[in-house]
Amino acid sequence: MTAIGLVPKLCRGNMAILSQKLALIDALLHKYDTKVAGEMFRSICPIVGASIGQHFRHSLDHLEIAASAATDGTISKIHYDLRARGGASESDMNEASNRIAKLSDTLETLCQDYTFEVDSPNNAPEEMIHGSRSVMANFMLTGDGVEEELTSTIGRELGFAAHHAIHHMALIKIIALNHAELTMDDLPADFGRAPSTVNHDRTLR
Repeated sequence: MTAIGLVPKLCRGNMAILSQKLALIDALLHKYDTKVAGEMFRSICPIVGASIGQHFRHSLDHLEIAASAATDGTISKIHYDLRARGGASESDMNEASNRIAKLSDTLETLCQDYTFEVDSPNNAPEEMIHGSRSVMANFMLTGDGVEEELTSTIGRELGFAAHHAIHHMALIKIIALNHAELTMDDLPADFGRAPSTVNHDRTLR
C-alpha cells in the first residue's frame, strides 16, 4: 500500500502559497504593462514600509532553508537569521518567478521522497510518517546578534515556513490593494488568510 506522511502535506501547503505568489505576479502583469508591473512589485508601500518583492524574498528565504534541511540529511542546524538580504528576486519579478518555480520543484521532489510503499502503516518508519528527523533551529530573539537554539524537526520547520509565509501574504495583500491598486477580484480566493480563519468562516455559513 502507498502511505503518505506528514511531509508531503506540509509541502503541498507551502506549494499552495507559492502558487498564490505566482498568481499575484500574473495579476500585476494583467493590470499593468511589464514596466509598471515591475515597479509595483518593487516599490515601497508607505503603509507597510516594504514592497511586495521584499516580502516575497523574505518568506522564500525561510522556506528554502527549511526545504534544504528536509532534503539534505546532513543538515542538523538551521539558521534563519544568518542569510543574505536583498537580491534580484525582491526587485525583479522574473527572478522571483524563477525562484518560486525552482522551490516548487524541490517541494514536489520532497513529496515524492516522503511517499512510500509499505505492507502496513505500522511498518512505516517514524521519520517518514511524521518528518521527525531532528534539527536545531536557531533564531535571534533580540537585536544583539545572539542566536537561541531550539530543538525541532524537519516537519515542524516546514510547518513553520508555511505559517510564517501566510502572515507575510497578509501584509502583501495590504500592499497589493492599497499601493498596487489591485482589487479583491484580482487576487486568488483566501489570499493572505490563515487556514484557521478560512475554516472558522466556513463553520459560520
